[in-house]
Amino acid sequence: MARLFQEKWCGAVSRGGDERDLFVPPGAPPRTQRQFNLFHYHRFISGLIEGGGFARAAEFGCGRGTISQYLTVHNGIRMTLVDTSEDALALARANFANVGAQAEFVCADAVSSGLPSDSYDLVLSIGLLEHIPDYRTVLREKFRILKPGGLMFSMNVPGKRSVQNLNDIYKKIIAPFAPAGSIRKDYYRNNDRPEQYLAAAREAGFDNCSVMNVNPYPIFTPVPPAAERTLTALYRGIHRLRGLLMKEPMATNYPMSQAHFLIGYKPAVRL
Repeated sequence: MARLFQEKWCGAVSRGGDERDLFVPPGAPPRTQRQFNLFHYHRFISGLIEGGGFARAAEFGCGRGTISQYLTVHNGIRMTLVDTSEDALALARANFANVGAQAEFVCADAVSSGLPSDSYDLVLSIGLLEHIPDYRTVLREKFRILKPGGLMFSMNVPGKRSVQNLNDIYKKIIAPFAPAGSIRKDYYRNNDRPEQYLAAAREAGFDNCSVMNVNPYPIFTPVPPAAERTLTALYRGIHRLRGLLMKEPMATNYPMSQAHFLIGYKPAVRL
């Protein structure tokens, strides 16, 4: 698993495009499917932390660092980015430099990050826990480094039937015609349900825990640039309509959802 992720980040810079940077500058709309997802994941997180005095945060499994970029640029949070891959961290550093932002970058495992205990207002991960067989160890590490009253946020994409299966059908259709290497194999994912993640968060010590099934928008890949832009524009339009009808337009039911948000709080110290 570690080797596969290392290979992914090692080639990200040379491949360019979405592999290199997914940050959308302030005032601009997302123009690719993955930009669209991360843009709205940040929007949700921003709503959770608004007015809460969040000053310092850590992201486990940061990869290219997109969510941390958003939290730095839009929310003014001092970020610590953690990843086991030096290539991923180098890419994240470059992406931060591109937007004139600064952060701390730490090469470490999410199970034993070495970060100080009781030190962060927010600890988050995006698409990490499902790749770790015993993700409870990561939840315990998040709990350790959070300040009392701090927020844990995890976007998880476990293996399951969902709207994303449409892309599996699409890839089978185009496989005979696709360039070599353009259709990449998926990484290991557990198939735990949201309730199991919720129970694990509570076991780790978190309080006021909740889950939300999210993302009814399938990502189709690989697609030509024109199709990418058209799909994303379509999703932006659908999302605006959903926003008129529901409080959180990324929310959906379990069968349709690609992912879920896991949220929990470290209990505050009672005097």
